[in-house]
Amino acid sequence: MAQFRSIHPVFGGIKIVTISGILSKGGALQVRGQSLTCGNKTRYSKLIMTDPVVAEIRTEAIRANLEAIRRRARAGIPICAAIKADAYGHGFEQVVPILSKAGVERLAVANLEEALRLRTLGWTGPVLNFGSSLLTFDGANQLTQTLEAVAADICCTISSIHEARLLTAAAAKLDRRARVEIQIDSGIGRMGLLVEDARNVITELIGYSHLIVEGIYTHFATADEADLTFAREQLARFTELLQECKNLGIGVNTYHAANSAAIFRMPTSHLDMLRPGLAIYGYWGGPVEERPQDLKPALRMVSRLTTIRRVPAGHTIGYGCTFKTKRDSVIGVVPVGYADGYRRLLSNDAVMTVPDKPGRPRRSVPVVGRISMDQVTVDLTEAGEVCIGEEIVIIDDDPSAPNSIENLARKMETIPYEITCLLGQRIRRVQV
Repeated sequence: MAQFRSIHPVFGGIKIVTISGILSKGGALQVRGQSLTCGNKTRYSKLIMTDPVVAEIRTEAIRANLEAIRRRARAGIPICAAIKADAYGHGFEQVVPILSKAGVERLAVANLEEALRLRTLGWTGPVLNFGSSLLTFDGANQLTQTLEAVAADICCTISSIHEARLLTAAAAKLDRRARVEIQIDSGIGRMGLLVEDARNVITELIGYSHLIVEGIYTHFATADEADLTFAREQLARFTELLQECKNLGIGVNTYHAANSAAIFRMPTSHLDMLRPGLAIYGYWGGPVEERPQDLKPALRMVSRLTTIRRVPAGHTIGYGCTFKTKRDSVIGVVPVGYADGYRRLLSNDAVMTVPDKPGRPRRSVPVVGRISMDQVTVDLTEAGEVCIGEEIVIIDDDPSAPNSIENLARKMETIPYEITCLLGQRIRRVQV
C-alpha cells in the first residue's frame, strides 16, 4: 500500500484542491478526501484509476432491439443471435445473460474458442460455430479440436465431406452424435458448398449415422446495399435448393438466411430462423433513410476529464502540431486513444459530448490535435463550467448524435461493425 497525494494548480477557475488516499495493489484509489472546486462549488467524487474508460452496455436497448426484430417476423420464429467477436465488441459477459433472459434460442460465434467460452459462461443452449477451422489443424491437434467441439455439443459449420468425416470419427470415439449445419455459397464467394454441388453432398451427409444435420444456411453479400437485386438472386438460388431437398425427402428442419439487414428489408428471406447480428446491438448498416426507428444503440462509452488547461492563442496541440488555437482556449484531456480503438482518423475531425447539468446545457466539444495512443485533447472553451473528473461521452447512444457509432462510421467511411469490434480490452464493459 502506497500513499498517493497530488495537488494541481488552478486553470481558468478550475482547481483540484487536494486528493489524498491509499493506492491499493489493484490500482484503485481509495479516496480519503477529494475536493473538486469548479467556480465557487465544491464537489466530491470517487476517482477510480483502473477504469479510465467505461462502455455501458444497456440492457433495455438490447431487449428493445430483440422486440423490434420479432415485430418484423411471424410469431414463434426462433432467433440465432450472432455474438462473434466478443458480441461485436460489447462483451460476452454482458450480452449473453441479456439474450438468455430475453428467450433467444440459439447463439452463433466465429470459432471454436468462442463457442467453448460460451460454455464456460454457463450457456447450455445451442451454439452454432460459423467458422470452418477444423481443417487448419493437423494430426493430434486436429483430433483434439474436433473432440472438444463434439464433447461440448457445438454445432459445427461444414462445407466438405472431409470435415464431415472428421466429426463423424470424433463422435464415434465419444459414442455420441455430432451436430452440424451445412453452409451454401449462393453468391458471397467465401466458403460453403456451391449450389450446383450441394444436393449430392447433402444427400451423402444425411446418411452419416453419427451426424445430426440441424440446418442448412446461406449468407447474403448485399442485403445492406441500396440495390437488393443480387441479394434476391442469392435467395432465389437458396430457396430453389431448399425445395429440391424437400422434394428428395431430406430430413432437415431448419433453413436460414436472414441477417440483420434482410430481417428488416427482405421478409421473404425469414424462412425457418432469423440470424441477426448488428441489429441486436441497435445499429444499422443499410441505407440511412431506411433506418428502423425502433433500433436502440446499446453502447455508450464514457470517460472523465483528467486535465483541463488554459492555453494562449497560437498554441499548438498534440503530435505534429496539426492544431493551433485561434484564441485563448481551454483544453481538456480524455484518457482514451487509438490503443482503445478510438481511431487516429478522427484527429481534428470528431466531437465528444459534455453532458448537461444545472446551469449548463449539453454541449458537443471538438477533438483537437492528433489522437495519441492513450489520450485525446478536446476544446472546452465554449463548454461552460467544466471540472476535472467530470464525465465526458466519447460514444453517444443517441443515433442522431455526431459521435454515435453510425455517424462515426460514416465519418471514417467504414461500417458500424468495425467501430464496435475495435474497442480495446482496456475499456471496461458494464451492463447497465
